[in-house]
Amino acid sequence: MVDLHQTEPGLPPDHPWLLLSRWGIAWRSALGAIVAGLCVVLVITLFGLLGDSPMPQATLNLVWFGIPQLLVMIATAAVLGPWLRRFYPFGQALLFSGIALAAAFVLAILVEAANRLLDPSTGGVGVFLVLFFAGFPYFLTGAIGYGLAIWSVTPRGRRVFWTLLAGVILLFAGCWIAAQQTAG
Repeated sequence: MVDLHQTEPGLPPDHPWLLLSRWGIAWRSALGAIVAGLCVVLVITLFGLLGDSPMPQATLNLVWFGIPQLLVMIATAAVLGPWLRRFYPFGQALLFSGIALAAAFVLAILVEAANRLLDPSTGGVGVFLVLFFAGFPYFLTGAIGYGLAIWSVTPRGRRVFWTLLAGVILLFAGCWIAAQQTAG
């Protein structure tokens, strides 16, 4: 359970995460979310390749769904990052992800309302419903990404994180190129 009234700091006083500015927290959180999101897309692509109808390009295109998610997470980290630092890392990640998900729902409601006002005949599945079904992966991506961001500022975490980021991006790019060549 997350203790919202901690009497001691969640991280040691000399932890590098505590020294970051809000923008330092935001861009590290963005990179962590990119790592987690690309891993999710790659796993979905792998399951698609092992399934009955392999369509790697279609599943790799899920990465575009992550761009609005990434923007919401950057804004959430920039606004709430300094406040979240007082909690334990696990609590920070859960709170960050939950608040980012709530912000995404509010934005989805606003976008859906604007769409309905501009075109009342719009029916079917809206942004809100898509986010409703994607909420759990969104939450996990945010929590894992924020946790990676906290870990990435330590000396050992920095080495592993940058290697992981480069590896995931290269693997995704390789899959993207392979999917383009097989489709064309």
